Amino acid sequence: MNHKLVCAALAAVLAGTAHAADTGFYVGGGVGQSKYSDDLGNQVRQAYVGHTGFAVTAVDLTDDSDTAYKIFGGYRFLPWLGVELAWNDLGEARSHYVLHSLVPLTNADAILDGRYQVKGTSLTVFGELAFNDTFSGIARVGVFDANVDYVETGLQASGEPWYFKAPDDSSTKTTIGLGVNWRVTPNVDLRLDYDRYHDIGRRFALNETGNGRFDYIDVASLNLAYRFGQ
Repeated sequence: MNHKLVCAALAAVLAGTAHAADTGFYVGGGVGQSKYSDDLGNQVRQAYVGHTGFAVTAVDLTDDSDTAYKIFGGYRFLPWLGVELAWNDLGEARSHYVLHSLVPLTNADAILDGRYQVKGTSLTVFGELAFNDTFSGIARVGVFDANVDYVETGLQASGEPWYFKAPDDSSTKTTIGLGVNWRVTPNVDLRLDYDRYHDIGRRFALNETGNGRFDYIDVASLNLAYRFGQ
């Protein structure tokens, strides 16, 4: 999925004349699967280029997917146009890397495991195009307040235990998505969403805040929504 695809879909939705939705408020929630992009290896290797203390022996994103959740509420100003506020839990990803000590008399490996947890609030504008009285397509674009929690554990080259928890990190990023909506009853919708969250985290650097950036996190989810006043 890319920006051009979503923009084209959104333009088509906004140009549509068929209306399967009604105006008004709705709330809902759902569960799905997240997928983290694997950008970490190159970031770690580049950060340690020319480092006099350690050389990177191995680095992997050992777990790049997890269960994701969201709860949301929205309002349709028009049958084909609305806004949605959502709380998103994108699950977690895990990393593993080995650093070989270049310091004389140590000459051992530091073995480290990282855990990334991403949560946050999104605010999106969506357009909806009816295929018929029951099914419709949705395209959305907006912002995501990404909160990244990072913890690192393992063994130092000296053999001593290692624990590090990064400072709280929050930044506003973009999000885009597509969905298909099934209006099961006048008050109940079943919705399949595919969302992408861009540039999550900070590029890996040898400091407390640069613990790795994901070019994107994708989430496919199945959601149930309730419309008020139908």
